[in-house]
Amino acid sequence: MATAPAFIQTIVTSTRIRLARNLAAYPFPQKLTERLAAEVVCLVENALGRLDEFTKNDLSVMDEQRALLLQEQHLVSPALIRQKGTVFLSADKSVEQSISIMVNEEDHLRQQYICKGFDLFKAYEGISGIDEGLATSLQFAYDNKLGYLTACPSNVGTGMRASVMMFLPGLALRKELEGYIPQLKAEGLTVRGVFGEGTAAEGYSYQVSNERTMGKSEGELLEEMVRTTMNLCDKEIRAREKLLKEKKLPLRDACLRAYGLLTNCATLSQNELTDGMVKLKLGMALGFFKARDIHAFNDFLADMRPASFRLENNLRGATERECSIARAEIVGQVLPELMLRID
Repeated sequence: MATAPAFIQTIVTSTRIRLARNLAAYPFPQKLTERLAAEVVCLVENALGRLDEFTKNDLSVMDEQRALLLQEQHLVSPALIRQKGTVFLSADKSVEQSISIMVNEEDHLRQQYICKGFDLFKAYEGISGIDEGLATSLQFAYDNKLGYLTACPSNVGTGMRASVMMFLPGLALRKELEGYIPQLKAEGLTVRGVFGEGTAAEGYSYQVSNERTMGKSEGELLEEMVRTTMNLCDKEIRAREKLLKEKKLPLRDACLRAYGLLTNCATLSQNELTDGMVKLKLGMALGFFKARDIHAFNDFLADMRPASFRLENNLRGATERECSIARAEIVGQVLPELMLRID
């Protein structure tokens, strides 16, 4: 796929392909005994070991902060944390993509490939290579008519969910997005929160993905997602243009005030940070600010999430006041290096 137009970088922050697979010889995870669940983990571990280097992470013995960090990085789902399952993470520490294989969540395997920006075909090729390699060692549950068999009927077929994380402040603020959701649903697509099913949108960020996985090939589903994403991007740009015509001054004032607060305070709570960063992202979307490097800015936002912030800054046991002081200092130092004000 050709490089996405530059304006899409302000709308699509990341791309993910997830494949759901189950082992033919075992019941679905909800029916697994502890012994059988351990056998599934062992089989997957051995199969992955023949492909590449992966690290095993057992959530049943992992401390809460570390598990939340993995969730913030979208490497595990809230459901896997609740079920204290296992995740295998690629040892490749590339900053451009991440790979995780969740075991014994809703299905035996949930394979994920996440990359920055908008590139559905890159993500698909990346996870397909792993899936094909695993299939040489593992027998997946498959029906010639239905396709891959999964615990939830909505995943039967290709077992593939293609999703993009989109920043849609224009459509959200103008109350247009809620009008498009029924249409998207009718087309076999869905809009969810940042961390997937059952979560709320966070700061005008939404996860858009295919909901149907049966009756179409992976290629057809990917092409549909590309068309939908480009269509939503076009609608978002038009909505931003309308916002600038209707409310430029008050929006600019709110965004500039947010920048002033974030870079000139002695303490900064998590809620204040989140609210301020949403306004700065809005300011960039409307042309009041420019990120020197949009990926570096998004990485900084991810690093400032609660678990990430505490672990990466040696604040695991710190009080909230201590975190607020450290947060204000870090944001005040780093933010001016990431952003330019456009007058």
